[in-house]
Amino acid sequence: MLNLTLSRPTSEQGTTTTAQASAKRRLLIVDDEPMLLMVLSDIFQELYDLRTAESGEAALELLLGGFEPEVIVADQRMTGMSGAQFLAKSIPHAAKAVRVVLTGYTDVQDIIDSINLGHIYRFLTKPWQREELLEAVRLCFEHYDLATRNSELADALARLEAAHKQLKELSDEKDEFLGIAAHDLKNPLQAIREFATMCAEDDAMELETRQQILETIVKTSNRMFEIIRNLLDINALERGALAFASMSFPISSIAGFVVQDYRARASAKNITLHFENNTEAKVFADESMTMQILENLVSNAVKYSPHGKNIFVRITTPSPTTTQVVIQDEGPGISADDQKKLFGKFIRLSARPTGDEHSTGLGLSIVKKMVEAMKGKVWCESEFGKGATFIVEFPSLAPNQTM
Repeated sequence: MLNLTLSRPTSEQGTTTTAQASAKRRLLIVDDEPMLLMVLSDIFQELYDLRTAESGEAALELLLGGFEPEVIVADQRMTGMSGAQFLAKSIPHAAKAVRVVLTGYTDVQDIIDSINLGHIYRFLTKPWQREELLEAVRLCFEHYDLATRNSELADALARLEAAHKQLKELSDEKDEFLGIAAHDLKNPLQAIREFATMCAEDDAMELETRQQILETIVKTSNRMFEIIRNLLDINALERGALAFASMSFPISSIAGFVVQDYRARASAKNITLHFENNTEAKVFADESMTMQILENLVSNAVKYSPHGKNIFVRITTPSPTTTQVVIQDEGPGISADDQKKLFGKFIRLSARPTGDEHSTGLGLSIVKKMVEAMKGKVWCESEFGKGATFIVEFPSLAPNQTM
């Protein structure tokens, strides 16, 4: 807002209104003419918490010293730094201050420079009347209050919008949760009920057939257990309710166990699971969570790899303070679009399991949250069509340990 013309209230009106509105508000006046600065000080020192400076450089020192003016009045024509230049430099130190330029001439380019450089609210022309100046400064403080209230309202609105967005995300997650409960749990539960009914009602069922049905029931119930565990884990992680008991242990023991445990599932798809370990490196992490992380990543590699391929699990020590577990497959790879959302919740990627396996879209989200909770990192490197490599990096030392 730019006002080049001042109203002319009576002396009594101007002085009374200013006294009522000021309440020791913070005012900074900058002018390189000592006599003029003395006159201005005489006008304002009883009304405001006033600071004065005879140069832009001296005024900046006041700001750096901690003074936070609500209104700044600066003469444009000053030796060295001009008023506009000072006001521009004052912005980082007094961002909310209302800025006013005192000027005794009408140089158009100087006015433009002032507006562009210093975020000027208004100009006051010399010579000025005492009452005019009092009223002008009072209006500047009113503008400061209005701008502050508008800023607070804008901040409150932004918080409301953020809260609304968060509520919408929670609502969407609830719908997704219910969708999983309704679909991903309903179907296997129905299958279990039907198979169990068959076994109960058919007394003449052959033993081999009964055994196959029972194996299917176990497999299906395991699938349901995985779904429920994932839902409970993600909920506990986000509430901060999952307890971690980090300790130092050799990562090869956990990684080797997971590889051995998944060899049978890999073999069923004619996939060869390799384990490469040339180090006895230890990690500082929670053993149970570490096993769940590696199970999830190895399981995914088996799940998404075509029949007849290889999966490599390697342990490396890229630095004295970190240890990595690398899981590399020869699957279809992950597209650039899928990589952007890879570790999100309830994400279904374009790639599909190659053996009719099931996915909740929660596994990698859980992995990321668990790894980061233990001060580690996890990421994926993949070129579409050329497999994917997941790297989990664990700290080798406790936070208070040093080499």
